[in-house]
Amino acid sequence: MMNDILVCLEGSASSERAIDLGIELAREHGTRLVGLAIIDEPDIRAGAAMGIGGSSYKQQRDETLLEDSRQRAEAALAQFEERCKKAGVAARSLEMRGRPAAKILEEMTEHDLTLIGRGANFVFETKVEDAATRDNILHRAHKPVIVVPEEPARSGHDVLVAFDGSSAAKRAVRAFGESGMAQGRTIHVASMDDDGEQAWEMASRGVDIGLDAAGRGRAARPAAPAGRRPAGQRRLHALAHLGDDLGLGHARDDRQDPGPAVPAPLTLVSCPRR
Repeated sequence: MMNDILVCLEGSASSERAIDLGIELAREHGTRLVGLAIIDEPDIRAGAAMGIGGSSYKQQRDETLLEDSRQRAEAALAQFEERCKKAGVAARSLEMRGRPAAKILEEMTEHDLTLIGRGANFVFETKVEDAATRDNILHRAHKPVIVVPEEPARSGHDVLVAFDGSSAAKRAVRAFGESGMAQGRTIHVASMDDDGEQAWEMASRGVDIGLDAAGRGRAARPAAPAGRRPAGQRRLHALAHLGDDLGLGHARDDRQDPGPAVPAPLTLVSCPRR
């Protein structure tokens, strides 16, 4: 079960959605939220080739960027606290200085779950985009991580778990069940194989693992293997682990025509190696 959720903040639309999800989970499970904002001082102060008189300009420029970063961090934390207060959710804030990936990886060990925006940019003072921080966290995390996109989550209580039978997929299903997030939701476990029967058996094993972790009695069922009919019966609420360290994929609307794939509201879940 979850007692504490870390929400990484930097003011982007996807970070706003991460707060939305954090509040939803906190209400469901009675957990506390911790908002984390990071000032990327090492990259701002990083050395660069300068001409005559350039060092004075760089020092002034660094201080300006640091002050801007500090103000943005304070604004993000203030907004987080205000939203949690209005939602009636217990929360506290943290402001740190250092390299974002290292600080998040260090801090997340103290929490049961970490939420991070898919489009989050923690090095906004020096770079336009920051996929490296997110990828670094996903590949090195020792606690579960959910990556939240910019689009608001659609209503519903279905969860899609992409399961390939690997040890990584088993860890993801088990961690999801143990987290308590399966409570009150219907879980669809989807597996893919050229042989439909083998895919069904693999998905059924995933169902058993998830039910054992969550406690028997939860609604769960294997989904049809891809290639025979679409894996999901509805637009589904989360995509858990597929492959080695992180999972990604799409849910489909299974009516007359499956149509194009639609990104699931929670498109990435990372589960740690043990």
